[in-house]
Amino acid sequence: MRKKVIKFLSPIRKWLFGTLIMTVVLASATFLYFRSQIDHDLGANTEVVDSSQFQVISGNLAITDVSVLSVDSQTMIPNQIVLIKDNTIESISPEVVVPDEYHVIDGKGQFLIPGLVDSHVHVKKSKNDLLLYIANGVTQIGEMTGMEHHFEYLEQIKQGAIGPHMFIASPKLTSQQGMKPFLRSRFEKRHQNFLNPLEAREAVRNFKSVGYDAIKLSSDLDEDIYFAINDEAKKLNIPVIGHLPVGLQLSDLYLSGQSQLSHIDSIIQNLINEFGGLSSKNSEDFLTHVKQHAEQIAVKFKQNNIALASTVWLHRTRSNQDFDLTGFLKSIEFEFQNPGWIEGSIVSGGCLPGGNSYENQNNTKADDLRSWDIYYRAYNEAIEIMTRALVDQGVTLTAGTDALGACGMIAGFSLHNELETLNKIGLTNAQVLHAATLAPSKWMGSNSGKIEPGYRADLVLLKKNPLEDISYTRSINAVIANGKYLNRTQLDHILESVKDANNTSRKVNIDAYLN
Repeated sequence: MRKKVIKFLSPIRKWLFGTLIMTVVLASATFLYFRSQIDHDLGANTEVVDSSQFQVISGNLAITDVSVLSVDSQTMIPNQIVLIKDNTIESISPEVVVPDEYHVIDGKGQFLIPGLVDSHVHVKKSKNDLLLYIANGVTQIGEMTGMEHHFEYLEQIKQGAIGPHMFIASPKLTSQQGMKPFLRSRFEKRHQNFLNPLEAREAVRNFKSVGYDAIKLSSDLDEDIYFAINDEAKKLNIPVIGHLPVGLQLSDLYLSGQSQLSHIDSIIQNLINEFGGLSSKNSEDFLTHVKQHAEQIAVKFKQNNIALASTVWLHRTRSNQDFDLTGFLKSIEFEFQNPGWIEGSIVSGGCLPGGNSYENQNNTKADDLRSWDIYYRAYNEAIEIMTRALVDQGVTLTAGTDALGACGMIAGFSLHNELETLNKIGLTNAQVLHAATLAPSKWMGSNSGKIEPGYRADLVLLKKNPLEDISYTRSINAVIANGKYLNRTQLDHILESVKDANNTSRKVNIDAYLN
């Protein structure tokens, strides 16, 4: 009888064992598939440019007969000699004997400004984007959804790789229910989900111990988790930055201890909720509401020392991406956008028609188009009103773009669009330069952002004076970053190399979207 039972059980054991093996294989295959999809979306499959091919000048430098931007960004001081030693500005003077061991750069007719800073970016998994920042004069960035490999990039730059200095915020903290946020936390790593205050507090402690520069918040945090994160971060003396959770008011922000808000439009969203919604029918009344409250809000931000990243150009592009996406893509340097981010993955629709999250996919009727046009105009005017109020009250405003966090925001290039937009909505050229140099540098706690002895020599040499026209920040003749001098020839070489790597790595042809 016992032998019969054993014979009967043997096939069952084999079936169970086979089922277990199959389950493990399927689970592993699913994991690898999701992992590969997400890595493609993050740019990990893009061919990496070999930066050793670029010829740089290292060592002590002397820039002679150059006009230098004053510390207050108000004037250009002519005929200066700037000495740079050990990646630090050694002296600035109209008359100085240049030591023999210094490499001399003739700055006659050119304009020296501090390296530009994009305070809100998402580098993801393609090191090519770091090259794009340098090629556009951006010598420092604020990474707003940090991952472990960003510390590897930062260390490589410190050891001599070409790239900007990096302020690295933690992965974005969320508190969503369901399988999607759980899987996103496990697979993508850029977002980490916590469902109770104790877990969130522990996460803050862990991120602090790893070395992140700040704690990044999502807009979907529960109220109790939001305040727990801010409380724990205050104990550890690490800044909390990012979004104000949906459902909370600006009064909650003022009390929380959060030290930075990621987008000026976050204020507008809060005002829209307070007003009861924005539509084409109430747009003028809403703008009156914004005007009535803008100064008071700005005063509160100043009193509570809350900084703001701008990202105003992104929101001005939303209507174009909504109803004329092809035209918008042709208007930007789309060939430099990372192929993975363009094409998307199983977790992201990408940036092309049919997948772009900003695109109108409902064949909106003409009447609705007119209504949406009024909506967008009011929305952007509200941002302009709020931005001017913030600047008037002396609130710390840092130029930021959401590069590679939103479609169309291309690493390096988008910052120049941001600066021109800030100028168009009322900031002076000097105020714009301040928001892109000293203000973000001070906010990040870095020893840069102004041309003064003792400061890090992150510098951009321009052919034209940006105090005359802010678009002249694009007239880059050379960049000095991390002790390396790259002239215009090498900067062009960088751009061509990234473009070639992108073309080699594409799975989807984008010729129809290039100008």
